[in-house]
Amino acid sequence: MLSFVPFGYALVKNHSTRLRVQFHIAVQVILFLVALFFIYFMNPDQTWKVVIAVNLLWLAVAAALHGIVLTFSNHIIHQRGNDRREVNQPGFKLAGKFLGTTVGSMLALVALILVIMISGYATTKAVARITDVTENSTTKNAPMPVINSQSKEVPVVNSYKTVRNQMQNSLSNVPDSNVYSLNHARVQFYHGKLVYISPLDFDGSFFRYNHYKKVPGYFIVDATSKNAKPQFVRKSMRYTPSAYFGHDASRKIYASIVGRGLVISGSAPQLEINESGHPYYVQTLYKQYGLSNRKNYRKIYVAVLDSVSGKVKVYKQGDETKWIDVTFDPNIASDKIYSYAAERNGWWNAHGFGGSRLGVMKSVEGVGTEGHDDVFTPIAYKNNIYYFTSMTSNNRKQTSVLGYMYVNAKTGKTYYYREEADAMTPNRADSLAENRMKQTQWKANMPLLYRIDGKPTWVVSMIDDNGAFMSYVYLLANGNGTQDTVAVGTDAKSTLQKYRNLFNADLGTASSSHSGKKQQFNGTVKRVVKVNNSEIAFLLDDNENVFYASIKDYPRNMFIQSGDQISFTGYKDGQTVVVVKDISNKSL
Repeated sequence: MLSFVPFGYALVKNHSTRLRVQFHIAVQVILFLVALFFIYFMNPDQTWKVVIAVNLLWLAVAAALHGIVLTFSNHIIHQRGNDRREVNQPGFKLAGKFLGTTVGSMLALVALILVIMISGYATTKAVARITDVTENSTTKNAPMPVINSQSKEVPVVNSYKTVRNQMQNSLSNVPDSNVYSLNHARVQFYHGKLVYISPLDFDGSFFRYNHYKKVPGYFIVDATSKNAKPQFVRKSMRYTPSAYFGHDASRKIYASIVGRGLVISGSAPQLEINESGHPYYVQTLYKQYGLSNRKNYRKIYVAVLDSVSGKVKVYKQGDETKWIDVTFDPNIASDKIYSYAAERNGWWNAHGFGGSRLGVMKSVEGVGTEGHDDVFTPIAYKNNIYYFTSMTSNNRKQTSVLGYMYVNAKTGKTYYYREEADAMTPNRADSLAENRMKQTQWKANMPLLYRIDGKPTWVVSMIDDNGAFMSYVYLLANGNGTQDTVAVGTDAKSTLQKYRNLFNADLGTASSSHSGKKQQFNGTVKRVVKVNNSEIAFLLDDNENVFYASIKDYPRNMFIQSGDQISFTGYKDGQTVVVVKDISNKSL
C-alpha cells in the first residue's frame, strides 16, 4: 500500500531518536490493522479504480499522521532538552512536506472520483444498449401462462409470505431451532418441479455460531401447491452467509476471485440444490463498463460454493452446470431493466431538470418478492424461471400498463412486450382486490398475469396478517374491478370456473380444461347460495362436495332450493364439482 511511502520517508528523515522511530512504527501498525479490518470485513470491489482510490486515501491518512507525529516528536523532544526550535527549522519543514503529500493525494482522489462519475454519465446510453433487450410490439409470444379449453393448467400461486409462514411453523420441529433463522428463499426446479428452497442460518450471534459451527439443513416446499407442506432436509452445512471468519460464504467467494477484476452483486449468495439434494450457495459476479461503475451485462459470471466442503468454482454465464437455475441475481436484473427503461435515451433525458423524458418507463414497485424495491415476481414457463415485472409511465398519475418485462434467470436474456390493450397495473389490481375483500382485512399479495381464454387476467392471492393464504381474486386486466369482471374463491379451479362464467364461457367446453373426472350425481339439496349474477353454489345431503352451476347460461338452475331432489352431470376434481349444463329438478 502507498501508506508505506510516507512511513519509509519518515524513518529516513526522522530517525535521530528511538522515541521518534517508535512513534512512526506505532502509527504504521495501526494503519495496517485498520486496512486489514476494512478489506477482511468490507470486501471492497476488486477493480483497479477501487485499488487506486483506497491507496490514495490511505496515502493521505498516512502522510497526515506521520506529519503530526513528526511535528509532535520534534517539539516534545527538544522541549525536554531545553532546545527551542522555530517553525522554519528542518523538522517542521519536513512536516510541511507531509502536509503537501496529504493535500495532493486527496486532490488526486477527488479527481479520480470525478472521472468515474463523469464516465458514468457519459456511458449511460452505451450501457443501456448492451442490455440487449428484445422488444416486441405485442404480448402474443410473452412467456405468460395461458389458460384455455385445451390447457390443463390453472393459476396456482404460492406467495413467498405464505411459504415463509409455513416454514416458520415447521421450524419448531428442528432441534435447537432458537439458534437459527430463515433469511431467504429461492425458487428453482427440482426434478422438474418448481420448489422453494430455504436454508437455516445462524441468527447473527457470534457466540451461537462459535458453539454450533454448522447449520443442520434446509427446507424444501412445492411452490405451486397450496396444500404442500415444507419438508426439512438434514444436511450439515459449514459454509453459510451468517457464519464467521473462514466459513463466511461471501468471504469464501470473495477470496476465490482475487485478481479477476470481478465485482460481487450486492445481495447475499442464495442456496440452490442439485438433483441429489446437495446444497450450494450461488453468487452472481460481473465486470464493470469502461471507467464507470456501471455493470457490464455482457460479462456476467457465477460463483458456486459447496456449503459442505467449502470448494468454490467460478463459471462464465452459460458455462455453469445444468442444475443451476438462477445465475442472474434479481438485483442485477432490476438494475438492467432500469438502465433500459429509464436511460436508453440518455441520462439527461431521464434525470435532468427540464429534460424531455422521452420514452422513460419504470417498473411497478412493491408488488413482487425479488429485486430492488420488490419489482419482480418469479414465474415458471417452459422449464425456465423468469423475473416478471410490469412497466408503467414515469407519470405517477397513470395507472395503466405500458408493457411487461421478463428476465430469464438462468441466461439473463431480457424481453419487453408492449401492451396494446388498456390494462391496469398490478398495484391497481391489488388495490381493487383488497377493496373487494374489505370486510376481511386481508392483504393482496404477489399478483401474477395470466391469459385466460384470451383475456389478460390478474390473479391475486389474499393473505391474512400471519401470511396464511385465504383466497384468490381474479380480475380482468382491462376491466374496472366491477362485479362482472372479478371472481373470488378459495380454490384455484373453482375460482377459474367462476371467472369464466362471467364472460358467458360454455361450461361444457370450459370444463374440458379440467383434469377432473366426469360423473353423474343425484341427491337432496342441503344448502344453496347465489355466488354472483352468473352462478350458484350448493351442497347435497352427503355434504362431501361443493357444486358450482351456471345460472346465466341455464336460468332454471336459479330456482333450486334446499330439499329439492336433483340429478346432473359434473366434473369432479378433489372436493369441487363443476356442473355441466342443466340440472334435472324432480321437485319442479
